Amino acid sequence: GGLLDNRSFGGAQVSRTFYARGQTGQQLLLGAYSALSRQVHKGNVKLFTRHEMIDLVIVDGRARGIIVRNMITGEIERHSAHAVVLATGGYGNVFFLSTNAMGSNVTAIWKAYKRGALFGNPGFTQIHPTCIPVHG
Repeated sequence: GGLLDNRSFGGAQVSRTFYARGQTGQQLLLGAYSALSRQVHKGNVKLFTRHEMIDLVIVDGRARGIIVRNMITGEIERHSAHAVVLATGGYGNVFFLSTNAMGSNVTAIWKAYKRGALFGNPGFTQIHPTCIPVHG
């Protein structure tokens, strides 16, 4: 397992989907975490685990930071930045039929929207066919 292979997927007639034999998600996460760990080790990225975003800081119409709660101590912290990237898992679980993680519940995106962020094409959410009910 874990070696790359390719096949047709999702009705495609061409074999262009690459996967790692039953471990695709795990391999993607291992690669992402490895790259993140390297940047943390180099001092290019600060990693704050167990923190929850409470609000987005807007300065002159631009996102310039976030307010967070440390989930261990309860302390409220402010982090300033030149730009903010919300990599929160998305909003897919807001729909009734979803295979997305329970934490993908639109809370961070909604907070950004309330502060003026644009929200485009929320209906373009991809789901896995296994959550479509079978009738008949």
